[in-house]
Amino acid sequence: MDEDAGSRSPKTLADVSHVFFSGTGESAEESPEAAVRPAGGPLDGADVERRGVTAQGAGPPRTRLFVVTGGDDSPGKSTIAVNLAQALVPFGRVAVFDADPRIPNARYFLGLPSWHYLSPLTGNGTPAPNIVTDAGVVVTDWSSGGDGVDDALGAGGVIFTDVPESGRTPLDFVVVDVPLSRTELRSRLAVHASAYIVTARPGRPGFEHAFVALRGVRRESGRDWVALVVNGASNEDYAREFHAKMQAAAKRLLSVDVHLLGAVLPEPGLGAEQRERGAIVASRPDAACALSLRQIASNALELTRSDRSQGEGTAPRDSRED
Repeated sequence: MDEDAGSRSPKTLADVSHVFFSGTGESAEESPEAAVRPAGGPLDGADVERRGVTAQGAGPPRTRLFVVTGGDDSPGKSTIAVNLAQALVPFGRVAVFDADPRIPNARYFLGLPSWHYLSPLTGNGTPAPNIVTDAGVVVTDWSSGGDGVDDALGAGGVIFTDVPESGRTPLDFVVVDVPLSRTELRSRLAVHASAYIVTARPGRPGFEHAFVALRGVRRESGRDWVALVVNGASNEDYAREFHAKMQAAAKRLLSVDVHLLGAVLPEPGLGAEQRERGAIVASRPDAACALSLRQIASNALELTRSDRSQGEGTAPRDSRED
């Protein structure tokens, strides 16, 4: 179905914002999708293995690819990307592909030395070398273009990267940090993606920017479902309400289902802290922000656990049916 399917209402941002900020449309209580998806607790090892995630050290039958994007309002997609990757390290080989041509924040927020952070900006278009962080995440630089895409994508849905001292290595999980502007790259990744994750800021501007990103994903990939993270939400109830209104707007205007992965509570100085100490799920695992990010990683696994048996672009079965 395309964006103009059926007799849906006008598709301006004003119309979309009205859906969210008026009293009309689904409420958080009325929408079954408004609840954060249960995942049996943050990244329970036995549960993850039951879902078929490849154990570390074994070649994956297919790489789970998470494409993290968002609007132009700095919604915190790099924080979501690096912490999602870091939370998955105990369960397989994980890489972050940093595809932001302006500021490659994935390196910045993994606590790498400044040379690794600055080299994509100062290297005259030459990608920074791959590096494995002390915490076990492989960082691959796609900030200067998409030349490495074809080399990374192997047969059978396996994605590879060159790991220092190990050479070409298959990956169990890949998280791509990609801004809204890189439409061509997101289109090339569409057939391989297990999930698109749109990161949103709270409030009306955040809602509008997130909707633009969601509409772009729909256009580029043809997907009829997208995952959502509300970054900086005051509480989970707010995130559920935000999601319920986004789901109502997306379903009516784009024929897209939106699945809530969770809310990230505000954490003052998080960017500076991550630059110095790395992803917060590793540096301060008991912090409220870190716990919510680990739960988001669990929910992302749950959301994609059946993607190998379903067609691309099809929403996965609701975990509450189990």
